[in-house]
Amino acid sequence: MSKLDNRLNHRQLSCLTIDVEDWFHILDSSATPSIERWSSLESRIERNLERLLTLLDTYSVKVTFFWLGWLAEQHKNLVRRCQNAGHEIASHGYAHVLAYEVGEKAFRQDITRAKAVLEDIIGEAVRGFRAPGFSITKEAVWAFDVIAESGYQYDSSIFPTLRGHGGMSDSPLGLYFIKTRSDHLLEIPMSIIEILGSRKSLFGGGYLRLANKLMINWGIHRLHTTGLPLIVYVHPREIDSGQPHLSLTLMRRFKYYVKLNSTLPKLKWLCKNYSFCTMLEMVEGYVRSFYLERRIIPVVRFRGSQVAIERLPALEVLTPPANREAFRTRLLLVEKAMADFLSPRISAHTKQRRNTANAIL
Repeated sequence: MSKLDNRLNHRQLSCLTIDVEDWFHILDSSATPSIERWSSLESRIERNLERLLTLLDTYSVKVTFFWLGWLAEQHKNLVRRCQNAGHEIASHGYAHVLAYEVGEKAFRQDITRAKAVLEDIIGEAVRGFRAPGFSITKEAVWAFDVIAESGYQYDSSIFPTLRGHGGMSDSPLGLYFIKTRSDHLLEIPMSIIEILGSRKSLFGGGYLRLANKLMINWGIHRLHTTGLPLIVYVHPREIDSGQPHLSLTLMRRFKYYVKLNSTLPKLKWLCKNYSFCTMLEMVEGYVRSFYLERRIIPVVRFRGSQVAIERLPALEVLTPPANREAFRTRLLLVEKAMADFLSPRISAHTKQRRNTANAIL
């Protein structure tokens, strides 16, 4: 095993993530109840998370829970239970909105509110974000600026192939930094494999339910042999075959309700046969590896519908470009972004709360 394999092993490249939503949080359908009705509906989140937490505890697996802010407000003790079990708490927004649909102002208000709600509940900074429906598309790349400016340090909203809510079919695979207006935001896109030149997913949602174990195992091996991370994502409703069904179109009923009984057995199989860490642990291991290995770090700039990829050294360069000062400035910016993860910043909201507590004491 190489030094890189030792420092950034398969465990650090494998994350199981859970998008914490209830059965009625279906996107982009007239059959979905409005947020004003959510509190009057039966919630099935507690029983479903209970089953998932029991499974994770059985196999000593730690995961990242992307909590919907509205749901977290209704189930604060459940959020804390996830935290106390050693799992990472991250943000899935507040009201389950599509980024490209609501626009920049409403999106900023939504994700800022979600961060504040979650930090009030768990008493520490929330560092990760995932947009509902992976809804950051090329028409909404402004969202990366908003995410960084709202205090998040990493994002996991890009689906690097076409899907129902958009996707980015030419996005890079694997982890990379996105250059935003204010900072560098680390992006962790969903796991994709290429089959005969076509990008396919086997590792989350309906894709995971439809794929058999042989296909999933082959896909994981292919990811790891090429150094790409395995990101598995599920929703609590996907283990619940008894949930109420919304009046969706035939295609969407298939997407949301097919093979629900297969999800929990596949998660058990994954937990038994693969090692997982939280997304934050993977992020920190990934960032440290650039210091340890002095490797090239990819930085992506989104310019309208174009994706521009720069590759900057993490620490030093043997043959610097002619404009040394410009290069040094760019290098320091990248190192600052990396250092943020190794010495996590505290959001203004968290600082204010701690200052208030200290004043009282």
